[in-house]
Amino acid sequence: MATPLRIIVAQGHRNTSGGNPAETARTPAIANAITEALAKAGHDAICLQNDDGTRDNWFGGSLDAVARKVMAYHRQRPVDLLLDIHIEGDPANTPGVFVIVPDGTGLKTRTPYAGQDRADKDSRDYRIGRAIAHAVARSTGLALRKRTVLEPGVMSERSTHVGADLGWRLAMFGYTAPARERMARIVLECGNLGADARIINEPGFAARVAAGVVAALGEATEPDPTPDYPPFGTSGDLAQPRLARVTVPALHVRKYAEAGQELIATLTQGSEFPVSGWIIGEAVDGNPVWWITGQPGQAAARWRMWSGGTDLAGTQVLALPVR
Repeated sequence: MATPLRIIVAQGHRNTSGGNPAETARTPAIANAITEALAKAGHDAICLQNDDGTRDNWFGGSLDAVARKVMAYHRQRPVDLLLDIHIEGDPANTPGVFVIVPDGTGLKTRTPYAGQDRADKDSRDYRIGRAIAHAVARSTGLALRKRTVLEPGVMSERSTHVGADLGWRLAMFGYTAPARERMARIVLECGNLGADARIINEPGFAARVAAGVVAALGEATEPDPTPDYPPFGTSGDLAQPRLARVTVPALHVRKYAEAGQELIATLTQGSEFPVSGWIIGEAVDGNPVWWITGQPGQAAARWRMWSGGTDLAGTQVLALPVR
């Protein structure tokens, strides 16, 4: 069995932002089948629209609120995979199953983040997404989409209508960008409503999609090597001071880089603060990298803030040039 993962499954467009009625009528059955199959395979799988126990296949908020709820789950306990379930309805009736992977650097977004969020073939998003597309093709008989893709079955978010025509990030990827070091984020398009109608409308289609997803995770989710962080107390002074942005509802400023240390202040989501360096402290959710606040050479206000609550975290912080 694959290493057990914590997985959030979302039913595409089943929220107040809406979508194609023909698509929204079908995504609940597929998402629910995937959630149940993942749970049977030993994963901690949650269908976001049914997490309140009602099984009404509905989220009473906007698409942006759906993405924020995913991040709320991640803050409670790290999420390994976000799987957003859709069926393609493009006017060209392009056939085939495919995944959309994050590739938003340079696109407009209402949720700024630092660093890069690109479709790197070695990334977990790309590796797991490719495996899912291929496995679902095998389990359902769908072809792999071959038009406007990076490779058969894998599309960049830049090639979507939102990215290519409007120049914006997909909201689900924009909001979850701060979690990209841990969370693989994938939109799964389970064929085309028109071109693939015969297969999509067959009895048992949802179960076959689910079987493909489970099989793919068994192939592609061997855990990445644990980052080799420097020893506790190691620090670095940034070559160029920068501003860090808070991406969680509340982030504590502490005197030293440990969760139990004296609380200096609390910053709210969206706040920016100057940082001049980093230090290795207590690991929170596996990440021991804390920012050192303030300007270079300042004796005062050199407080500590955990990087996991900001737009750049963990190894991404350590990759910044130091003096």
